[in-house]
Amino acid sequence: MNLHKLSPAILTLLVFLLAQGVGVPLLLITGTTSVALFSLVLMGINILAVLACYFLLHNIRFTSAFDISSVRWWPGMLAIASCIFGASSIAILTEKVELPQAMQEMSLAMSNDFCGLLAIVLIGPVTEELLFREAIAGEMLRRGASPWAAIIVSALAFGTIHLNLAQGIYAFPIGILLGIIYYKTGGIVLTSLFHILNNGINAALLHIVGEDIADMSYKEWFGGAGIAYTFMVLFAALCILLIKLFWSHYQPCKETTKSSSP
Repeated sequence: MNLHKLSPAILTLLVFLLAQGVGVPLLLITGTTSVALFSLVLMGINILAVLACYFLLHNIRFTSAFDISSVRWWPGMLAIASCIFGASSIAILTEKVELPQAMQEMSLAMSNDFCGLLAIVLIGPVTEELLFREAIAGEMLRRGASPWAAIIVSALAFGTIHLNLAQGIYAFPIGILLGIIYYKTGGIVLTSLFHILNNGINAALLHIVGEDIADMSYKEWFGGAGIAYTFMVLFAALCILLIKLFWSHYQPCKETTKSSSP
C-alpha cells in the first residue's frame, strides 16, 4: 500500500492527537475534578478533530455519511445483531483484562452525570464513527485502497486511540465489524446506531450497578466457566453467521466498492 492510500489514517490520527494537545493541557492547567468539565473537554476534542478533518483534510463527507434514505434496514438489523453477539463474545473472552483504576472511576462518574452520559452515549460514538470509519476507512477506499486494508487500518486506529489494553483489544475486532458495515453501506448510520447502543448499555450497567460492577463475572452469570465459554463460542458463531447474511443481502455502496472487493 502506498503512502497516498495510507495517509488518511496517519493524518486523521495526527489531527486527533493535536486536538488532544489542546484539550488535555486545559484540564491539567485548571486542575479540575469536575466530571462535567472533563466530559465537555472530551467532547470538544472529538468535535475539533472532526471539524479539522472536514475543513482541512477534506476526508469527511457529511451528506453521504448520514444518508439515512439509502439504508436498507432489514439486512442492516442483521449487521447490528452481529455486532451485539460479537461484542458479547469478546466481552466474555476479555473480562479478566481490567481497565486502569483511574479510568474505571472516571467511567463510573461519567455514567452518573448528564454531560458524561452525553459524551459516552452520543457525541463520542458519532464523532468516532466520523473519524475512524468515514475519515479513515472511507477516504482510504476513495483513494483506491483495498477494502480489507481500509477496514483493518481503521480498526487498528480505533483500538489504539483508547490507550489501554482492555478497551483496545475489545475495540479492534468491533472496529473490523463496523468497517465491514461501513464498506457495504458507505455511511455511518448503522455503525453509529450500534456504537450508541453498545455505549448506552455499558453506561446503564455502570449507573445501575455502580462500583460493584468490578466484581461481576460472566462465569457467575452463566453458572460456571465452561458454560460461559460455550456461550462465548456460540455468540461468536452467531456473529459470523449474521455478518455473512448481511454481506450477501446488502447491495454494496457504489462509492466504497468502485475500486475492488474484499
